[in-house]
Amino acid sequence: MEQLKTGILFQDGCVLQRQKEIAVWGEGPEGEEVTVALASSRVVCRVENGSWRCTLPPMEAAEGLCMEITCQKETLSIRDVSVGEVWIAGGQSNMEFFLCYDAQWEDMQCAAHENKNPRIHMFNVPRLAFPGHDKDVSECGYWFEEEDDAWPYFSAPGYSFARSLQPVLGVPVGIIGCNWGGTSASTWLEESWLKDAPLDVYLKEYEASVAGKDPEELKAASVKAFALEDSMEHRREWAGVMYGIGLEEQKEWMKKPAGPENPMGPYNVGRPGGLYHQMLEKIIPFSARGVLWYQGESNAHNWEAHEKLFKLLVNSWRKNWNDACLPFYYVQLSSLNRPSWPWFRESQRRMLNEISHIGMAVSSDHGDSLDVHPICKKPVGERLARGALNKTYQKNVIPSGPLFRGANVRGGKVFLSFDYGKGMRSSDGKPLQCFEVAEYDGIYYPATAEVVGDQVKVYSKEVPNPRYVRYGWQPFTRANLINREGLPASTFRAEFSMK
Repeated sequence: MEQLKTGILFQDGCVLQRQKEIAVWGEGPEGEEVTVALASSRVVCRVENGSWRCTLPPMEAAEGLCMEITCQKETLSIRDVSVGEVWIAGGQSNMEFFLCYDAQWEDMQCAAHENKNPRIHMFNVPRLAFPGHDKDVSECGYWFEEEDDAWPYFSAPGYSFARSLQPVLGVPVGIIGCNWGGTSASTWLEESWLKDAPLDVYLKEYEASVAGKDPEELKAASVKAFALEDSMEHRREWAGVMYGIGLEEQKEWMKKPAGPENPMGPYNVGRPGGLYHQMLEKIIPFSARGVLWYQGESNAHNWEAHEKLFKLLVNSWRKNWNDACLPFYYVQLSSLNRPSWPWFRESQRRMLNEISHIGMAVSSDHGDSLDVHPICKKPVGERLARGALNKTYQKNVIPSGPLFRGANVRGGKVFLSFDYGKGMRSSDGKPLQCFEVAEYDGIYYPATAEVVGDQVKVYSKEVPNPRYVRYGWQPFTRANLINREGLPASTFRAEFSMK
């Protein structure tokens, strides 16, 4: 007889989303009734095709509850259940980025030791690439708090978000880490969303990669490659190389002989839809307030395709959670010496006006010219929290640094207006920098920039009739415009008409 089981998130210490219906699901003996009881709620459903799903009514914030799930004579008890706010921390390596490698890790440890916050609960979805993937995921798959053995290996942006959010809201906060380094957005949504051009290129490239190849040989090659990658020794060493040592040490480490090739195929982590099935599906439709997203490094070479891909990803997740207004707060890529990154950052800025219920945290002021993994993640999480507090929770918090709103030209000078621009100044007390203007020929010249009232005046003697303006357009930028909250302005580029 099939044993009664729950979905992976229903464990001791779990946090359920308040003020929303609460889906609870699992597996059990065919045709039998399953009863789910929590506080004063009791719901009954039946096992069909081996699975069951009950829906509890919305609840207000609570702590220390016990959920009981009963089928026939078997009862599962889930203890220390909280009801509060739940967020999903998705993306690739800069969201996965371990707390223990953050520049402020020691300070965070001291803060937690002196004032532990037991109302923050974290959960890492196991990073398994394919069904039957044999891997030690002991640091994943359970709920934990600060100072647990798994805490150092949780998402630094995700944790910093929770640390900022919880004291303001005063309710339990659960953060679900669902991320994997080096992955494209195309692996985080179901393949059917990629069937139309131009995004069908992901499916076509995959089909071309596996055409004529023996599936068993592909599996054997992947299993062999993962045997090395999955060893705890290699994983700790790899994380240290990526996040915890200097660039010269990284270069030396990279000179080591490469391990076995992991070919593209049904067992490769990067296949279209792969992590949707292996990770995301395991937490759908666990009720959540919203999504935190830090990803794009693997798509930055083609920002135009990413614009379409990201919009599809948002729509697909909202459909998965049956919530057309599910908030998404994403991190704009940081500064790095890769030519496409200013275009990508600008694309991310523009999407603020193209997708509903989203927000963006600027991170370019904490970039590294040579390292795709900047180590200062605490401010990134705090900025994500600002967006959520302002837009989702309607708190009186400035959600962002200056965001370009418009421009007009008077006497050969460009006057720029910004949202969230009160108290604009330079971050370092020096003149504003990284503003450029151009005429119709599109040849840009460095410009002088000055704060005038609630605008920034930009001009250059080389450009008497400006038509274009841009800011922070260097791949690795030292742009220094901030607002009164000390939050940095986003990269932007604009064209305007002469008046």
